[in-house]
Amino acid sequence: MSDTGEPLLHRELHLSSQIKSLDLRDEAQRSEALSLCATADIIIDSFLPGTLSRLGIDAERLRHRNPRLIYCSIVGFRTLGTRSDLPGHDINFLAASGVAASLGLTPDGTLPVFLVGDIVGGVLCSEIEILAALIARTSNGRGAHISISITEALRDLNIVSRLREKVPKDNSAAFMSGTYPCYRLYTAADNTTLALGALETKFWRRFCDLIDRSDLVSCQFATREDSSSAHAAVETALLAHDASYWETRSMSAPCCLTAILKN
Repeated sequence: MSDTGEPLLHRELHLSSQIKSLDLRDEAQRSEALSLCATADIIIDSFLPGTLSRLGIDAERLRHRNPRLIYCSIVGFRTLGTRSDLPGHDINFLAASGVAASLGLTPDGTLPVFLVGDIVGGVLCSEIEILAALIARTSNGRGAHISISITEALRDLNIVSRLREKVPKDNSAAFMSGTYPCYRLYTAADNTTLALGALETKFWRRFCDLIDRSDLVSCQFATREDSSSAHAAVETALLAHDASYWETRSMSAPCCLTAILKN
């Protein structure tokens, strides 16, 4: 909480915003909301489908009164169908989209505090659609009614995993899963962590030179089953110094090596 009693997250998300709270169940306050809608450019509806309509605020009615209005509805699951009116939070959207499985989330592990579904599937996808509608409005003068499903957006963006489902024998997903020594996380000294993304041969060669192990160049795409010693050799070499040391050293010959930042 801030000094004023306002939740810190709420304050960060609404910096430089003018906030007006209205109780839509109150007739007078609902009338004020409708007046604001009559001149608004954009309305974002993140309630469950049908909630605002039951309160007397219907998207099509608003757009009839204000043809230039861009009305964006954000739902958790399908935009149409039996699941569209179900409540949910980020963990539910990650589960239903398949992203939870792609991220390797397990009951024993920690959950990401970065809200992938809400931010990527909800906020960013909505912004893209709204900006496109604003551009279209400059030429046709008309608003739009946009529907965004967080789960469907996440599933569309999770393309590598979807391709793996269709073609199980395709090993393209292995490049991003930490299977190979050239693309994975490593522990460095002082319990710091490095992210290595040396997928291209030139970057892997530079990395091998950095840790003084040019003999590992041929092991770029060796799995632990193929060569556990290659993985172990990199792990041992990086333990000699902390992550910031290795990242700084790599600047003279960049090899996609980055120290993991702790907020």
